[in-house]
Amino acid sequence: MKKVIVILIVVLSGLFLCKEISNRNTISIGVITTLSGEESSLGISVLNGIAMAAEEFNKDKKFYEKKVILTIKDDKNDFEESKKSAEELIDAGVVAILGPALSEAGIAVSEVGNKREKLIVSPTVATKKLSGKDDYFIRVTPSVDRNAVSLAEVSRDYMGMKKILLIYNEKNLAYTESFKDKYIEKFTENSNYENFVYIKKSSEKIASYFTKIKDEIDGVVIIASPIDTAEITQKIKKIKRDIKILASDWAYHQNFITYGGKYAEGVYIAVNYDDAYFKKEKGYLDERFKNFKKNYINKFKEDPNNGSLNGYESFNILVYAIRRNKGNSENLKREVLSTESEKYFLQPGKFDKYGDCERDTFVFQVKNKKFKRWNFRKTEISGKI
Repeated sequence: MKKVIVILIVVLSGLFLCKEISNRNTISIGVITTLSGEESSLGISVLNGIAMAAEEFNKDKKFYEKKVILTIKDDKNDFEESKKSAEELIDAGVVAILGPALSEAGIAVSEVGNKREKLIVSPTVATKKLSGKDDYFIRVTPSVDRNAVSLAEVSRDYMGMKKILLIYNEKNLAYTESFKDKYIEKFTENSNYENFVYIKKSSEKIASYFTKIKDEIDGVVIIASPIDTAEITQKIKKIKRDIKILASDWAYHQNFITYGGKYAEGVYIAVNYDDAYFKKEKGYLDERFKNFKKNYINKFKEDPNNGSLNGYESFNILVYAIRRNKGNSENLKREVLSTESEKYFLQPGKFDKYGDCERDTFVFQVKNKKFKRWNFRKTEISGKI
């Protein structure tokens, strides 16, 4: 973790973190993300993407164009800290805010944005609680529904699972409960009570996961941060090595593989991100995504993920909308939601009228310490515990 933060400091130096928020020659944007604590993996990836996009924008701008100034706040994945950060940034005069990374913080920041009528563009907040609202909160990632449904279909229809143990994290309930509820709804629909989900919290001791379960379990679904998912995966696979484990998109991060070690191998994850994006209608690898990935690896010495991509896209969607809007906050949401913004998605995406995002879902499996796209096979059979 310290290595990543050191890299960030080097990249961000000279770009922002200054008290003078706005003047005639700058575009002032606030950033709220989670940079400390066990849930910081996604927040750091998001900031990496935003930082790289800001650096490129400032480097490539014409001499008469405004420079971007970013002011960064660490919300520590704390509801009150998130609200405080949003208030401080708005008081300082930012045009808009990028972030936060996690859904629990997203609810807090959205409340402030709506009250103060300040636009918030979040790269990764996916809770269903913010869906379908005509407010000041826009998301570059879809609601959890799509990924939860995909994971349920994979486990039920392609792996033939009937009995599932579902474990969810309690520190980001706005996200984990939304994912849990949608997964269960899809997994158990039209099943004549054949399909069943046992529910446990990640804070419970591992031994308690199985003491009251009399059925054979076909698989485990984990809805937690990368590090928590890695720890839970290790403990479960030490009990039953060949059990199939599926995880939510929150776990799609190199930290899951690093901390999970050999136990991470074989785990399936549904995510709105394609690591080797192939533009099917044109038949070639999209050059913009290819360049983004190459530059990201060169700068941060690690592969990008959905958080870093969404952070990068969010910055460009917002900053070019601000430019088109002549630097004004008024009616900025309308400009962000215009079709002009679609060109700044590096992988297919579009906003609906509420500012919710529509994107495809892909399933990855960890193989040889890498996330690899997985092709569904109906011949897959589940492990047993």
